[in-house]
Amino acid sequence: MYVAANFLNCKLGKIPFIYLGLPVGANPRKEATWEPVIEVLHNRLNSWKNRFVSLGGRVILINSVLAAIPIFYLSFMKMPIKVWKRIVAIQRNFLWGGANKKTKLAWVKWVDVCRPKERGGLGIRNLRLVNVSLLTKWRWRLLTSQDMFWVKVLKAKYGGDIAHVSNLSSCGDVKFASLWWKDLCSLGRMVPSDDGDWCSDIMIKKLGNGGNTRFWHDLWMGPTSLCHLYPRLFSISLQTKDCIETMGERRNGVWFWDLKWRRRLFV
Repeated sequence: MYVAANFLNCKLGKIPFIYLGLPVGANPRKEATWEPVIEVLHNRLNSWKNRFVSLGGRVILINSVLAAIPIFYLSFMKMPIKVWKRIVAIQRNFLWGGANKKTKLAWVKWVDVCRPKERGGLGIRNLRLVNVSLLTKWRWRLLTSQDMFWVKVLKAKYGGDIAHVSNLSSCGDVKFASLWWKDLCSLGRMVPSDDGDWCSDIMIKKLGNGGNTRFWHDLWMGPTSLCHLYPRLFSISLQTKDCIETMGERRNGVWFWDLKWRRRLFV
């Protein structure tokens, strides 16, 4: 390693290391990885210690400062529940008691505080939902940015199909998958869904030539996948993972289906 570092004229480092403010190679599921975020939140509270801020002002500071500080981390890593609870405790104590860091009585449930103002809440952002929405953008970019270098790297490691399917719930089960990839694939399981992945439930594909759309699993004929509309037909199909392009052919401008079954449908 030292010889290679001298040859390349660079320093010898170790994992994890900080790059653009993020700990590269660190385990995002450990609280220690998120300690810098917690420390920044406490430091910001200390700077407000001797200031009187009204309840409305504290709501504004929570949304504009305390909820904004973790955004960079949240856009790349899935936040552990323990870390989320610690951040919520900081926000809740500041909301009801100011910046003196003492535990105060909460007059309203936090879930109600996070409701939109038009629904009776204070409009404070729920950081768990913010985290999920930011990570879901990576799922979207994976489907829409095929020429990006990072997409090509993921396709080379996990297979080319990941850039064409909206349901990644089973793609993170491989042994050599990174924690980041496993967390990204498990995002859809955080909300109950008929398909096991809410991300795939909200995405409808534009058919095109059918090369990137799975006949049975993707949403291309309405709000429900064909495997759920016709479960008995799906169970005897020999093309459960095929894309539309491979399930027929076009002759003289007319499309002819070529559906294959384990047994004859009619006797």
